[in-house]
Amino acid sequence: MDASNWSASAWQSESTFHQLSPYIGKTKSSMAAPLVAQYTQQGDTVFDPFSGCGTFAFEAWRAGRHVIANDLSPYASLVTRAKLFPYRTLKAAQRDLEAMTTLVVQQMQCGGHDLRKVPTWVREFFHSETLRETLCWVQVLRERRRWFLLACLMGILHHQRPGFLSFPSSHTVPYLRLKKFPRSKYPKLYQYRPVADRLRAKVERAFRRVPALDFELERKCLSRSAEKLAFANGVDAIVTSPPYMRQLDYGRDNRLRLWFLGCDDWHALDTMISPKEKSFLALMDQCFRRWRMDLKPKGHCVLVVGDACSREGYDNLPERVSHIATQGHGFTLVSSYTDQIPNKRRVRRGLVGNTSETILVLRNAAVSRKRHA
Repeated sequence: MDASNWSASAWQSESTFHQLSPYIGKTKSSMAAPLVAQYTQQGDTVFDPFSGCGTFAFEAWRAGRHVIANDLSPYASLVTRAKLFPYRTLKAAQRDLEAMTTLVVQQMQCGGHDLRKVPTWVREFFHSETLRETLCWVQVLRERRRWFLLACLMGILHHQRPGFLSFPSSHTVPYLRLKKFPRSKYPKLYQYRPVADRLRAKVERAFRRVPALDFELERKCLSRSAEKLAFANGVDAIVTSPPYMRQLDYGRDNRLRLWFLGCDDWHALDTMISPKEKSFLALMDQCFRRWRMDLKPKGHCVLVVGDACSREGYDNLPERVSHIATQGHGFTLVSSYTDQIPNKRRVRRGLVGNTSETILVLRNAAVSRKRHA
Protein backbone atom coordinates (compact mmCIF):
# COMPACT_ATOMS: atom_id res chain seq x y z
CA MET A 1 0.00 0.00 0.00
CA ASP A 2 1.68 3.22 -1.17
CA ALA A 3 1.14 5.90 1.46
CA SER A 4 3.97 8.19 0.41
CA ASN A 5 1.73 11.13 -0.51
CA TRP A 6 -0.76 10.89 2.37
CA SER A 7 0.98 13.27 4.77
CA ALA A 8 1.03 16.26 2.41
CA SER A 9 -1.89 18.65 1.99
CA ALA A 10 -4.27 17.86 -0.86
CA TRP A 11 -5.83 21.34 -0.81
CA GLN A 12 -4.09 22.62 -3.94
CA SER A 13 -4.53 19.47 -6.03
CA GLU A 14 -7.85 17.83 -5.11
CA SER A 15 -11.14 18.62 -6.81
CA THR A 16 -12.64 21.79 -5.39
CA PHE A 17 -15.89 19.88 -4.93
CA HIS A 18 -14.14 18.49 -1.83
CA GLN A 19 -14.01 22.06 -0.54
CA LEU A 20 -17.71 22.92 -0.77
CA SER A 21 -18.03 23.21 3.00
CA PRO A 22 -15.69 22.40 5.92
CA TYR A 23 -16.05 19.14 7.80
CA ILE A 24 -13.92 18.16 10.77
CA GLY A 25 -12.23 14.78 10.78
CA LYS A 26 -12.77 14.18 7.08
CA THR A 27 -10.71 11.59 5.25
CA LYS A 28 -8.12 13.12 2.94
CA SER A 29 -8.93 12.79 -0.73
CA SER A 30 -5.30 11.78 -1.39
CA MET A 31 -5.92 8.78 0.88
CA ALA A 32 -9.41 7.96 -0.39
CA ALA A 33 -8.54 7.89 -4.11
CA PRO A 34 -5.79 5.24 -3.94
CA LEU A 35 -7.82 3.06 -1.58
CA VAL A 36 -10.74 3.13 -4.02
CA ALA A 37 -8.39 2.38 -6.92
CA GLN A 38 -6.67 -0.54 -5.17
CA TYR A 39 -9.65 -2.33 -3.66
CA THR A 40 -12.45 -1.71 -6.16
CA GLN A 41 -12.83 -2.03 -9.90
CA GLN A 42 -14.41 0.19 -12.51
CA GLY A 43 -18.13 -0.49 -12.66
CA ASP A 44 -18.28 -1.81 -9.08
CA THR A 45 -20.91 -0.64 -6.64
CA VAL A 46 -19.12 0.96 -3.68
CA PHE A 47 -20.96 1.48 -0.40
CA ASP A 48 -19.91 4.03 2.23
CA PRO A 49 -22.16 3.55 5.28
CA PHE A 50 -20.60 6.45 7.25
CA SER A 51 -19.96 8.87 4.42
CA GLY A 52 -19.35 12.08 6.38
CA CYS A 53 -18.75 14.80 3.82
CA GLY A 54 -18.56 12.29 0.96
CA THR A 55 -14.82 12.00 0.30
CA PHE A 56 -14.87 8.26 -0.43
CA ALA A 57 -18.19 8.54 -2.26
CA PHE A 58 -16.98 11.28 -4.61
CA GLU A 59 -13.63 9.61 -5.29
CA ALA A 60 -15.44 6.35 -6.08
CA TRP A 61 -17.74 8.13 -8.54
CA ARG A 62 -14.78 9.95 -10.03
CA ALA A 63 -13.05 6.58 -10.56
CA GLY A 64 -16.01 5.16 -12.49
CA ARG A 65 -17.84 3.30 -9.72
CA HIS A 66 -21.50 3.25 -8.83
CA VAL A 67 -21.93 4.75 -5.36
CA ILE A 68 -24.19 4.32 -2.36
CA ALA A 69 -23.46 6.81 0.44
CA ASN A 70 -25.13 7.06 3.83
CA ASP A 71 -24.88 9.30 6.89
CA LEU A 72 -27.28 10.20 9.70
CA SER A 73 -26.11 13.81 10.02
CA PRO A 74 -28.23 16.24 7.95
CA TYR A 75 -25.14 18.35 7.33
CA ALA A 76 -22.96 15.42 6.23
CA SER A 77 -25.76 14.10 4.05
CA LEU A 78 -26.19 17.50 2.41
CA VAL A 79 -22.49 17.87 1.52
CA THR A 80 -22.30 14.31 0.21
CA ARG A 81 -25.44 14.79 -1.89
CA ALA A 82 -24.03 18.02 -3.32
CA LYS A 83 -20.86 16.23 -4.41
CA LEU A 84 -22.69 13.30 -5.95
CA PHE A 85 -25.32 15.42 -7.73
CA PRO A 86 -23.58 18.62 -8.87
CA TYR A 87 -24.40 20.80 -11.83
CA ARG A 88 -22.72 19.56 -14.98
CA THR A 89 -21.14 22.95 -15.72
CA LEU A 90 -20.42 26.23 -14.00
CA LYS A 91 -22.73 28.00 -16.44
CA ALA A 92 -25.61 25.71 -15.48
CA ALA A 93 -24.96 26.45 -11.81
CA GLN A 94 -24.82 30.19 -12.46
CA ARG A 95 -28.09 30.19 -14.43
CA ASP A 96 -29.88 28.33 -11.67
CA LEU A 97 -28.35 30.57 -9.02
CA GLU A 98 -29.79 33.62 -10.75
CA ALA A 99 -33.22 31.99 -10.85
CA MET A 100 -32.96 31.28 -7.11
CA THR A 101 -31.83 34.86 -6.50
CA THR A 102 -35.04 36.14 -8.06
CA LEU A 103 -37.10 33.92 -5.75
CA VAL A 104 -35.17 35.10 -2.68
CA VAL A 105 -35.69 38.75 -3.62
CA GLN A 106 -39.42 38.12 -3.97
CA GLN A 107 -39.54 36.48 -0.56
CA MET A 108 -37.60 39.34 1.02
CA GLN A 109 -40.06 41.82 -0.46
CA CYS A 110 -42.84 39.92 1.27
CA GLY A 111 -41.26 40.57 4.64
CA GLY A 112 -38.76 37.76 5.08
CA HIS A 113 -38.32 36.07 8.47
CA ASP A 114 -39.13 37.22 11.99
CA LEU A 115 -35.74 37.22 13.73
CA ARG A 116 -37.40 37.13 17.14
CA LYS A 117 -38.04 33.45 16.47
CA VAL A 118 -34.33 32.81 15.94
CA PRO A 119 -32.35 31.62 18.99
CA THR A 120 -30.15 34.27 20.57
CA TRP A 121 -26.98 32.22 20.10
CA VAL A 122 -27.63 32.11 16.33
CA ARG A 123 -28.40 35.85 16.08
CA GLU A 124 -25.07 36.62 17.76
CA PHE A 125 -23.20 35.46 14.66
CA PHE A 126 -24.79 37.78 12.09
CA HIS A 127 -25.81 41.27 11.16
CA SER A 128 -29.61 41.25 11.30
CA GLU A 129 -30.09 41.88 7.58
CA THR A 130 -27.50 39.28 6.63
CA LEU A 131 -29.28 36.78 8.86
CA ARG A 132 -32.68 37.60 7.37
CA GLU A 133 -31.31 37.12 3.86
CA THR A 134 -29.58 33.87 4.80
CA LEU A 135 -32.80 32.46 6.23
CA CYS A 136 -34.61 33.27 2.99
CA TRP A 137 -31.88 31.64 0.94
CA VAL A 138 -31.96 28.50 3.04
CA GLN A 139 -35.75 28.27 2.76
CA VAL A 140 -35.76 28.73 -1.02
CA LEU A 141 -32.92 26.26 -1.62
CA ARG A 142 -34.37 23.61 0.67
CA GLU A 143 -37.86 23.89 -0.78
CA ARG A 144 -36.50 23.54 -4.30
CA ARG A 145 -33.95 20.86 -3.39
CA ARG A 146 -30.98 22.81 -4.66
CA TRP A 147 -28.50 20.80 -2.60
CA PHE A 148 -25.35 21.95 -4.36
CA LEU A 149 -26.16 25.62 -3.84
CA LEU A 150 -27.21 24.95 -0.26
CA ALA A 151 -23.91 23.20 0.48
CA CYS A 152 -22.06 26.19 -0.98
CA LEU A 153 -24.10 28.47 1.27
CA MET A 154 -23.18 26.37 4.32
CA GLY A 155 -19.57 26.69 3.20
CA ILE A 156 -19.59 30.46 3.57
CA LEU A 157 -21.78 30.60 6.67
CA HIS A 158 -19.11 31.54 9.20
CA HIS A 159 -15.52 32.82 9.19
CA GLN A 160 -13.83 36.18 9.65
CA ARG A 161 -12.94 36.73 6.00
CA PRO A 162 -14.95 39.24 3.96
CA GLY A 163 -16.29 36.56 1.62
CA PHE A 164 -18.17 34.86 4.45
CA LEU A 165 -21.42 35.81 6.14
CA SER A 166 -20.86 35.86 9.90
CA PHE A 167 -19.15 38.14 12.34
CA PRO A 168 -15.55 37.03 13.01
CA SER A 169 -15.55 33.36 13.95
CA SER A 170 -13.66 30.16 13.27
CA HIS A 171 -14.18 28.43 9.95
CA THR A 172 -14.76 24.82 11.02
CA VAL A 173 -16.22 25.03 14.53
CA PRO A 174 -18.53 28.02 15.21
CA TYR A 175 -16.90 30.09 17.91
CA LEU A 176 -17.00 33.88 17.76
CA ARG A 177 -13.65 35.66 17.82
CA LEU A 178 -14.78 38.97 19.24
CA LYS A 179 -11.75 39.42 21.49
CA LYS A 180 -9.32 38.82 18.66
CA PHE A 181 -11.33 41.07 16.33
CA PRO A 182 -12.94 43.77 18.51
CA ARG A 183 -15.65 45.77 16.80
CA SER A 184 -13.87 49.06 17.57
CA LYS A 185 -10.77 48.01 15.60
CA TYR A 186 -12.46 45.98 12.85
CA PRO A 187 -15.78 47.74 12.15
CA LYS A 188 -16.00 46.38 8.58
CA LEU A 189 -16.20 42.82 9.91
CA TYR A 190 -19.48 43.69 11.64
CA GLN A 191 -21.24 45.36 8.72
CA TYR A 192 -24.10 43.97 6.67
CA ARG A 193 -22.92 41.33 4.20
CA PRO A 194 -25.16 40.65 1.19
CA VAL A 195 -25.51 36.93 0.52
CA ALA A 196 -25.98 36.73 -3.25
CA ASP A 197 -22.58 38.10 -4.34
CA ARG A 198 -20.73 35.93 -1.85
CA LEU A 199 -22.64 32.85 -2.92
CA ARG A 200 -21.85 33.56 -6.59
CA ALA A 201 -18.16 33.77 -5.76
CA LYS A 202 -18.34 30.55 -3.76
CA VAL A 203 -19.96 28.67 -6.64
CA GLU A 204 -17.22 29.89 -8.98
CA ARG A 205 -14.57 28.64 -6.56
CA ALA A 206 -16.30 25.29 -6.34
CA PHE A 207 -15.88 24.76 -10.09
CA ARG A 208 -12.21 25.74 -10.16
CA ARG A 209 -11.00 22.11 -10.40
CA VAL A 210 -13.61 19.61 -11.53
CA PRO A 211 -12.63 16.21 -12.95
CA ALA A 212 -14.39 14.41 -15.76
CA LEU A 213 -17.44 12.71 -14.24
CA ASP A 214 -19.76 10.05 -15.65
CA PHE A 215 -23.29 11.23 -14.88
CA GLU A 216 -24.71 7.92 -16.16
CA LEU A 217 -23.30 6.03 -13.18
CA GLU A 218 -25.77 5.27 -10.42
CA ARG A 219 -25.46 7.35 -7.24
CA LYS A 220 -27.54 7.14 -4.07
CA CYS A 221 -27.36 9.26 -0.96
CA LEU A 222 -29.19 7.88 2.08
CA SER A 223 -29.68 8.98 5.68
CA ARG A 224 -30.47 5.88 7.72
CA SER A 225 -28.91 3.80 10.48
CA ALA A 226 -26.01 1.98 8.84
CA GLU A 227 -26.71 -1.38 10.47
CA LYS A 228 -30.27 -1.40 9.08
CA LEU A 229 -29.40 -0.89 5.43
CA ALA A 230 -29.76 -3.92 3.17
CA PHE A 231 -29.32 -4.20 -0.59
CA ALA A 232 -31.12 -6.81 -2.66
CA ASN A 233 -28.37 -6.82 -5.30
CA GLY A 234 -25.50 -6.59 -2.86
CA VAL A 235 -22.42 -4.38 -3.16
CA ASP A 236 -18.95 -5.04 -4.52
CA ALA A 237 -16.99 -3.15 -1.87
CA ILE A 238 -17.42 -1.22 1.37
CA VAL A 239 -15.08 1.71 1.92
CA THR A 240 -15.69 3.96 4.90
CA SER A 241 -14.41 5.73 8.00
CA PRO A 242 -16.61 4.93 11.03
CA PRO A 243 -17.37 7.71 13.54
CA TYR A 244 -14.58 8.63 15.92
CA MET A 245 -16.46 7.84 19.13
CA ARG A 246 -16.51 11.11 21.05
CA GLN A 247 -13.04 12.06 19.83
CA LEU A 248 -14.96 14.40 17.54
CA ASP A 249 -18.38 15.90 18.26
CA TYR A 250 -19.96 16.13 14.83
CA GLY A 251 -23.17 17.65 16.15
CA ARG A 252 -21.66 20.28 18.44
CA ASP A 253 -18.91 21.23 16.00
CA ASN A 254 -21.41 21.75 13.17
CA ARG A 255 -24.21 23.14 15.32
CA LEU A 256 -24.66 26.43 13.47
CA ARG A 257 -24.95 24.80 10.05
CA LEU A 258 -27.17 22.10 11.51
CA TRP A 259 -29.52 24.72 12.94
CA PHE A 260 -29.99 26.28 9.50
CA LEU A 261 -30.72 22.81 8.14
CA GLY A 262 -33.52 22.27 10.64
CA CYS A 263 -31.66 20.28 13.31
CA ASP A 264 -32.27 22.03 16.64
CA ASP A 265 -30.94 19.34 18.99
CA TRP A 266 -27.29 18.70 18.20
CA HIS A 267 -26.90 16.94 21.57
CA ALA A 268 -29.22 14.14 20.46
CA LEU A 269 -27.50 13.95 17.09
CA ASP A 270 -24.09 13.50 18.74
CA THR A 271 -25.44 10.59 20.77
CA MET A 272 -26.34 8.84 17.52
CA ILE A 273 -23.41 9.70 15.27
CA SER A 274 -20.61 9.88 17.83
CA PRO A 275 -21.40 7.03 20.25
CA LYS A 276 -19.44 5.94 23.29
CA GLU A 277 -17.16 2.93 23.17
CA LYS A 278 -19.63 0.22 24.14
CA SER A 279 -22.31 1.49 21.78
CA PHE A 280 -19.83 1.92 18.94
CA LEU A 281 -18.49 -1.61 19.19
CA ALA A 282 -22.04 -2.96 19.33
CA LEU A 283 -22.82 -0.94 16.20
CA MET A 284 -19.80 -2.38 14.39
CA ASP A 285 -20.88 -5.90 15.40
CA GLN A 286 -24.32 -5.28 13.88
CA CYS A 287 -22.80 -3.74 10.76
CA PHE A 288 -20.44 -6.65 10.09
CA ARG A 289 -23.33 -9.07 10.49
CA ARG A 290 -25.22 -7.12 7.84
CA TRP A 291 -22.23 -6.47 5.59
CA ARG A 292 -21.31 -10.14 5.37
CA MET A 293 -24.65 -10.74 3.64
CA ASP A 294 -24.49 -7.67 1.40
CA LEU A 295 -20.82 -7.75 0.40
CA LYS A 296 -19.97 -10.03 -2.51
CA PRO A 297 -17.80 -13.09 -1.73
CA LYS A 298 -14.14 -12.06 -1.44
CA GLY A 299 -15.22 -8.43 -1.68
CA HIS A 300 -13.15 -5.93 0.28
CA CYS A 301 -14.25 -3.93 3.31
CA VAL A 302 -11.84 -1.04 3.85
CA LEU A 303 -12.12 0.87 7.13
CA VAL A 304 -10.21 3.96 8.21
CA VAL A 305 -10.29 3.83 12.01
CA GLY A 306 -8.88 6.21 14.64
CA ASP A 307 -6.27 4.76 17.01
CA ALA A 308 -8.10 5.31 20.29
CA CYS A 309 -11.43 4.24 21.70
CA SER A 310 -13.66 6.76 23.48
CA ARG A 311 -12.41 9.37 25.92
CA GLU A 312 -13.18 6.89 28.68
CA GLY A 313 -10.98 4.11 27.29
CA TYR A 314 -7.45 3.49 26.09
CA ASP A 315 -7.81 0.29 24.05
CA ASN A 316 -6.59 -0.07 20.51
CA LEU A 317 -9.72 0.54 18.49
CA PRO A 318 -8.52 -0.92 15.15
CA GLU A 319 -7.65 -4.19 16.90
CA ARG A 320 -11.06 -4.32 18.56
CA VAL A 321 -12.85 -3.69 15.26
CA SER A 322 -10.70 -6.23 13.41
CA HIS A 323 -11.41 -8.84 16.10
CA ILE A 324 -15.17 -8.34 15.77
CA ALA A 325 -14.99 -8.77 11.99
CA THR A 326 -12.67 -11.77 11.88
CA GLN A 327 -13.78 -13.72 14.92
CA GLY A 328 -17.48 -13.06 14.82
CA HIS A 329 -18.47 -12.61 11.20
CA GLY A 330 -16.20 -14.51 8.86
CA PHE A 331 -14.04 -11.71 7.50
CA THR A 332 -10.31 -12.15 7.00
CA LEU A 333 -7.75 -9.42 7.63
CA VAL A 334 -5.84 -8.69 4.43
CA SER A 335 -3.66 -5.83 5.67
CA SER A 336 -3.38 -3.10 8.28
CA TYR A 337 -1.54 0.17 7.86
CA THR A 338 -1.23 2.93 10.45
CA ASP A 339 -0.86 6.53 9.27
CA GLN A 340 0.19 9.26 11.69
CA ILE A 341 -2.00 12.36 11.80
CA PRO A 342 0.24 15.44 11.80
CA ASN A 343 -0.70 18.02 14.43
CA LYS A 344 -1.26 20.63 11.69
CA ARG A 345 -4.02 18.46 10.21
CA ARG A 346 -5.98 18.38 13.46
CA VAL A 347 -8.74 20.86 14.25
CA ARG A 348 -7.85 20.92 17.95
CA ARG A 349 -4.08 20.96 17.70
CA GLY A 350 -2.03 19.78 20.63
CA LEU A 351 -4.99 18.23 22.44
CA VAL A 352 -5.52 14.62 23.40
CA GLY A 353 -7.30 12.58 20.74
CA ASN A 354 -6.49 10.42 17.75
CA THR A 355 -2.87 10.86 16.74
CA SER A 356 -3.01 8.19 14.06
CA GLU A 357 -5.52 6.32 11.95
CA THR A 358 -5.35 2.72 10.81
CA ILE A 359 -6.50 1.44 7.45
CA LEU A 360 -7.98 -2.02 7.96
CA VAL A 361 -8.47 -4.04 4.78
CA LEU A 362 -10.82 -6.96 5.34
CA ARG A 363 -12.17 -9.51 2.89
CA ASN A 364 -15.50 -11.27 3.02
CA ALA A 365 -14.55 -14.94 3.36
CA ALA A 366 -18.05 -16.20 2.57
CA VAL A 367 -18.36 -18.23 -0.63
CA SER A 368 -22.01 -17.29 -1.00
CA ARG A 369 -24.52 -15.04 0.71
CA LYS A 370 -28.24 -14.90 1.17
CA ARG A 371 -29.75 -12.03 -0.77
CA HIS A 372 -32.20 -9.75 0.99
CA ALA A 373 -35.73 -9.64 -0.22
